Amino acid sequence: MTGQKDIDQVPPAEIYLEAMRAFHVGGTLFGVSVELSDEYRERGRSYLLLVDFNGRQARFDILLQLENQMLSHISTSPQDHVLLEVGGLTHFLRGTARTTARAPEPFFHKLFLPAGGPLFTYGEDGSVCRFEGGTWKPIRPLVSAFLRTMHGPSASQLHVAGDHGTLLHLVGDSWRQVPLDFNRSIQAIHVAGDGTVSIGCEDGICFEYRDSELKQVDAPDSDFMSIRDFKGARYWGDNDFGLFVQQDRKLKKFRALGFAYAMEPSDELLVITGWKEVFVFDGSGWSGFEFGYDGHLYIQAIDMTRRYI
Repeated sequence: MTGQKDIDQVPPAEIYLEAMRAFHVGGTLFGVSVELSDEYRERGRSYLLLVDFNGRQARFDILLQLENQMLSHISTSPQDHVLLEVGGLTHFLRGTARTTARAPEPFFHKLFLPAGGPLFTYGEDGSVCRFEGGTWKPIRPLVSAFLRTMHGPSASQLHVAGDHGTLLHLVGDSWRQVPLDFNRSIQAIHVAGDGTVSIGCEDGICFEYRDSELKQVDAPDSDFMSIRDFKGARYWGDNDFGLFVQQDRKLKKFRALGFAYAMEPSDELLVITGWKEVFVFDGSGWSGFEFGYDGHLYIQAIDMTRRYI
C-alpha cells in the first residue's frame, strides 16, 4: 500500500480489519497495532494504540497513525514502542519523541527484541539486520530463504527460521545452520532457556530440536503460527482452533479462540492476538477485547463466558 488512495473512500462494510500484535505493558495497559485495508490491499491505514483494559471495559488512545501498512511492532512500556512500516521505515516512539530509521534492501517484514536487546528485523533472501548506533546494520546472510519467525530468550540464543526447513542460530556476528533435514516452511519457533527449539509448521508438522536431535510433536492437522511459554506451560497457537497446551510431546486443545496468530507473555499475562480480537489469559481466567470499524475505529470488551468457550 502506497498511501496514495484514501481508506475513507471505502465503504465501512468493505473494510478489512486486522489486529496485528498486542503486548501487555503494565497494569491495565496494552500496546496494540491494528490495520485497516480494502479488499485488494490498495488502500490502508495502520494504528498504534495504547489500550486501557480492566477486564470489563476497554478504551484506547491513538499513539501513531500511518496511511500505510504497518508490518510489525513491539511495545515494551506505555512510553516505548517501535514499528516497522512497509518499505523498511522503522518508527521509534519514546513518550512524545519520535525518530525513524530505514532498513536497507531487500524486504523486511518482522521485528524481534530479545531480552536485553538489541533489536532485529528480518525478511526475504535470508536477510537480517541488527539495530546498533542508531542505524540498521546487516548481518551477512547464510541462506537465500524467506525468513518468517525469530525467537530467543537472549541475543546469544537467537534463532531465525523460514522457508525450506531453514533454522539458523546467531553465533556472534555469523549464522550457524541447524540441520533439520526437512523442507517445510517454518511459521513459528520458540527457544527455551535450556536450548530446546520448538518448531511449528503447516499441516500439523511440529517438532522439538535439542542436542542435535529432532523429535516430532504430536499435533492436529493445522497451521501453527505462534509458540510461547507462560507460567510453566508451553502454548501453541494455530489458524483454526486457537490455543493448545503441550503435554510431553503432544498438543492438547486448551481454548477455542478460532485463531491465535501471535502470543506475547508478560510476567502477569499471556496476550494472544486473534483476528480482530486480543485475548488475555492470567493463568486461570480469561478476558478479551475486539475492534470494529463503522467509519471510525472502535473497541469493545468480549464476554468470554459466552464466546470462545
